[in-house]
Amino acid sequence: MERLDRYLIGVVLAHFVVNLVHATAHFGLQVLPAGLNLVFILGVILIGPIVALVILRFNPPLAAALIAVLMGASFVYGLVSHFVVPGPDNVTFIGSQTWTVLFVATAFLLGVLELGGLLVAVIAFWAAARTPSEPVARVG
Repeated sequence: MERLDRYLIGVVLAHFVVNLVHATAHFGLQVLPAGLNLVFILGVILIGPIVALVILRFNPPLAAALIAVLMGASFVYGLVSHFVVPGPDNVTFIGSQTWTVLFVATAFLLGVLELGGLLVAVIAFWAAARTPSEPVARVG
């Protein structure tokens, strides 16, 4: 297993754990996603990166590309919903409650992990694309 693969696994697992803690803060603050937001969160942010780790074993370039897309999409979604668009999910609109510090801290940490995951995934994809999968046949 390549070192970049280990980094991808670490970032994706850390992202998953921080998402679980962030979801706990959401429940504590009673800010619950619904509809398409819930579908996006479950499919793209939570489940997608874990599925990409399974693919990593069999097709590293595909998995790295998938993780890059998923982490990029997760970052944009989190940035917009937590920091840009006014609403109950925005960190500046959350009142001072028991769960507020955890909510804000995990929102920020998720953004850092998503950018880190995007960067590592792009580097891993680039490295895998540059490395031939089979030795070059000699002619002559």
